[in-house]
Amino acid sequence: MKLFIPLATGLLRFKAILVFLTAFMGLCNAQFRPPQVDIVPSDTVDYAFIHQSENEVENGAVLAPLFAKMLLQRTVGCHKISIVHLGDSHVLGDYLTREVRERLQREFGNAGRGLIFPYKLAHSNGPKDFFVETNCRWVGSSCQKDLSPKTNFGVSGFKVETINIQSKLTFKLRNTAPTDTLLFNKVTVFQQKNTSEYDLEIRDDITNQTAVPFISDDFSSTYFFDNPVAQVTIAAKKTKAIQKKLTLDGVSLENNQSGVVYHAIGVNGAKFMDFSRAKHFARQVADLEPDLVILSFGTNEGQGKIQPDYLRQAMDNLTSEILESCPTTFIMLTTPADSYLRGKGNNPYLNDISTAIRTFALEKGFPLWDLHQFTGGLNSADNWKQNNLMSSDSVHYSKLGYIVQGKLLYQSIIKSYNRFVETGQ
Repeated sequence: MKLFIPLATGLLRFKAILVFLTAFMGLCNAQFRPPQVDIVPSDTVDYAFIHQSENEVENGAVLAPLFAKMLLQRTVGCHKISIVHLGDSHVLGDYLTREVRERLQREFGNAGRGLIFPYKLAHSNGPKDFFVETNCRWVGSSCQKDLSPKTNFGVSGFKVETINIQSKLTFKLRNTAPTDTLLFNKVTVFQQKNTSEYDLEIRDDITNQTAVPFISDDFSSTYFFDNPVAQVTIAAKKTKAIQKKLTLDGVSLENNQSGVVYHAIGVNGAKFMDFSRAKHFARQVADLEPDLVILSFGTNEGQGKIQPDYLRQAMDNLTSEILESCPTTFIMLTTPADSYLRGKGNNPYLNDISTAIRTFALEKGFPLWDLHQFTGGLNSADNWKQNNLMSSDSVHYSKLGYIVQGKLLYQSIIKSYNRFVETGQ
């Protein structure tokens, strides 16, 4: 349960309440759009091996409560839809997920950028729509690199840490237009708090604002700026002798508008089990208040023969942990598009991995997006390659390949949403 942070003075307390009320009123901006969403030509793809007519969310009727909320947001406003898309390197770069995010926000409203992380400080690639500046050295890693039965990672699957008493970290959004919907005023900092962690100051040096702390728990703290900003600095404040470090699990940037927040969380080389071993992951995801969690794994499990029972247990562990922390969320699984085995030839394992994911999803009653099947299935990597949709390593996809996949995922969600609008199911 989130707790109110004790504020030093009655004036600060009043200011925090005022910021919250302003944010709430902004959330209720009405949309007044037609209920159904048109899938326009720019949302479609044109490749003979991709059977767009078969591009559906199977068992999509399960998502009726989510679609009902999306319908209210589209036609009335006042609703925020939070989607968490979790996966491996295919998600980490944000090419695929950005296509879905931008299209959903186009149709349902833009409620913010969502979760980000200083990936370069953890020696990883990451999205290109923001960059990070710092004044000190950080040590970082990911949940995939720690092989312990339980690891000390949280919401992003990454962690960075510094002992510098004057440490600061600035996140800047790229190409931010001067409109409130593309800026942000709500900052949630994810960290596993203990007595050795420095306190924080959240500020924007461009507008000379310091964010007001609003709510906090042992895993995250939320702050509000009076006016929207395009960047944020997280600075350490040592207030007790016992404090020795600053550790960061992730940062979420949102605004005071209603609409969609689409959080993309990926780790290179990740498998289902890597996030189930991250002991703080599910608990911190709960603070994102997800309406839907999309799980996109399988490529790394498919780099060798794997026992079906082991894979099923890994999927069951992760989905159970998410539902325990987020009992009202929906979970949707996806299968991976075909790729080559370690880049050297057709992969004989991915078809079996995709079948195992399909079987588990349908047994559990989860919605399923079977990308593997409707793009050709076994050995269809040849088609992706021939159409310049794969990268040079033949395991990952080109930027265009990820754009294609993002458009297809968006299509499948909108098809199911439109069906709900038409039939109520």
